[in-house]
Amino acid sequence: MHAIRASVALVAAAAAVLTAACAPSATPVTTGGSAAPAAAGEKTVLTLGSWRTEDLAMWEDEILPAFEKSHPNISVKFAATNTNEYNAAIQSQVDGGTGPDLITCRPYDVNRSWIKKGYFEKLDGKPMLDSFEPLALDPWSDDAGSRYCLPTAAVLAGFYYNKDIFAELGLQVPTTQDEFLAVLKKIKDNGKYTPLAVGSSESWQLAYNGLYSIGPVYWKGEEGRQGLIKGTKKVTDPDFQKAFDAFAAWKPYLPKGFESLKYPDMTQLFTLGKAAILPDGSWNINQVAVDGLNVGVFGPPTDVPGGDRYLQEMPDMAIGISAASKNKAAAEEFLAWTATPEFLELYVNKLPGFFSMAKQPVTYTNALAQSFADLKNGAKLTPRLGLDRLSAGTPPFDDEVWRVLQLMLNEDLSTQKATEELQKGLASWYTPQQ
Repeated sequence: MHAIRASVALVAAAAAVLTAACAPSATPVTTGGSAAPAAAGEKTVLTLGSWRTEDLAMWEDEILPAFEKSHPNISVKFAATNTNEYNAAIQSQVDGGTGPDLITCRPYDVNRSWIKKGYFEKLDGKPMLDSFEPLALDPWSDDAGSRYCLPTAAVLAGFYYNKDIFAELGLQVPTTQDEFLAVLKKIKDNGKYTPLAVGSSESWQLAYNGLYSIGPVYWKGEEGRQGLIKGTKKVTDPDFQKAFDAFAAWKPYLPKGFESLKYPDMTQLFTLGKAAILPDGSWNINQVAVDGLNVGVFGPPTDVPGGDRYLQEMPDMAIGISAASKNKAAAEEFLAWTATPEFLELYVNKLPGFFSMAKQPVTYTNALAQSFADLKNGAKLTPRLGLDRLSAGTPPFDDEVWRVLQLMLNEDLSTQKATEELQKGLASWYTPQQ
């Protein structure tokens, strides 16, 4: 999955009522705020709402049995709704009094609106928060800094590369922008392989796997991102301009017909051994690591030798306790368990390409996932530039970035014009930029 930004528009939809399965009379089943707590000695049944329908078997067969083994008085039902319907379904359920005890949380603007509606129990002061750095908790916090959801996993972005092609051409993994461009030129000059497996037909990945990956080294990660949010920096500032220039430098090294290449086409170009490097997200690990392909991964290059390294770590999901739950004590037990190494290692190793956001290191059984995780060591982590506050109005900054990056590649829009258009659009509605 590519974890595209969920729409900020909160659409009304029909309630999708989560109905608990039948159970023996001695074991009451609860569904969110509608049922009373279990009596002493009885099992409490919690419902966990999620948008990841593809994970049902993993939760039912692996994760929940592990929790219930050490918490025999609590049972958890994983209740998933299709991702495109999830936001509206949760709103309808919670507003109608049938919401789950535990809610899987979207990051940033969608979740902030749910916090304002009072959907979540506040977590301030809970020891489980100590397992995470403030940056990991921020996507699920209110404007005052109170915490409402506990991080479950994030995704990373970097560069997959074909080790055999690198060995054949005598290439070393680049660490700086100059080295990166030199590697691309050498691959192109050889003529046998495409340097970069990048197409521009789907504009989202130009931002998420391109600009938002290599850009933080120029806008200094959180310094630049927070600067845009606070209004102390503008997209037309030199640091942001340099980031767009660095992205534009990719164009001579793209495949022929890149304008029509879709995201799966890019992956295929790489896995068939026709391209040397694939800028992509960690979520694509299983598709990239095909049998017989010798794949490695490297992080975004620095701007100067010995410069600070930055890595895009995008918060993907967290879990919060419903403020309407009748089973808050049990829900808190489960939530605290999700901050333990037992849960984190189990979860990320069942879903290669998703990464723990906790302070404590996690061991990954997938070798490529471990290589990706190792990129975090010594790097300054930062999420995608446009998803926090900057895309809550019209035009959404994130969508506009997609648009101008595509125009830069397809129609030779200049980087200066691109940043000017972005700044103008942001300033048209976002008060701190006015």
